[in-house]
Amino acid sequence: MFTIRELVPEDQSWIERASQDSEIQKWTANGGQQVKERQAWVILEDTEPVGVISLHSVDLLTSAADVGYWVAPWGRRQGAASAALRLVEGELIQTPEVKSIQLSIMEGNHASIALATSLGYELVSAGTCSCGTQGAVPAVIYEKKL
Repeated sequence: MFTIRELVPEDQSWIERASQDSEIQKWTANGGQQVKERQAWVILEDTEPVGVISLHSVDLLTSAADVGYWVAPWGRRQGAASAALRLVEGELIQTPEVKSIQLSIMEGNHASIALATSLGYELVSAGTCSCGTQGAVPAVIYEKKL
């Protein structure tokens, strides 16, 4: 069973261990090491941390929340990201200023694109994201209305 909880300073050690993974370094901003977002949660499988999901920002003009996530190698392919996204959707649906969630996914990240479409997110545009360790890169933007 997957749950989420607030990120705490004690999470830094397992985050540093997870961020050594080449997939996290490739697809996430700052290689997953800096988690300084508006709101960040640890994804737990039972009691073991397996990833992070974050609310990066909320665009007050469009009422869109920008959400990102990553899953450590030991938690992949078990449903952690989809469970976490559903839980964050449940949190954000109660936030009056949020009407949709957007996922900025680096082009070529087929696993995240498949996850987004399986959860009902729709491709809305192309743009850039600060994904990976190379700065701003081409991205696709998926959105789900709440």
